[in-house]
Amino acid sequence: MPRPRKNGRNRPRIPVNLVYRTIQVANGPTAVARALGISLASLARYRREGRVGDARIVLEWAALVHPDAPAEQLRLARRLAGLRAAPARGRR
Repeated sequence: MPRPRKNGRNRPRIPVNLVYRTIQVANGPTAVARALGISLASLARYRREGRVGDARIVLEWAALVHPDAPAEQLRLARRLAGLRAAPARGRR
């Protein structure tokens, strides 16, 4: 019987173009790392893993990409954290 993969393949992932979009908005990976207060290695790790585990970084990243749109910030923050863009509705 095959063993389940531990690489998180079925977990929602950050769209790769999101990382590139953020880098373009901030004028380069060094600027993104500086704005978020992280190292370039951490930025690369987040891209490789496909999600961001640090809540502070998730919120700062979302504010960096969508500075004037709180609804878009929330949607992006959920995606960065590996969740669906919108919360699932409960059944009544």
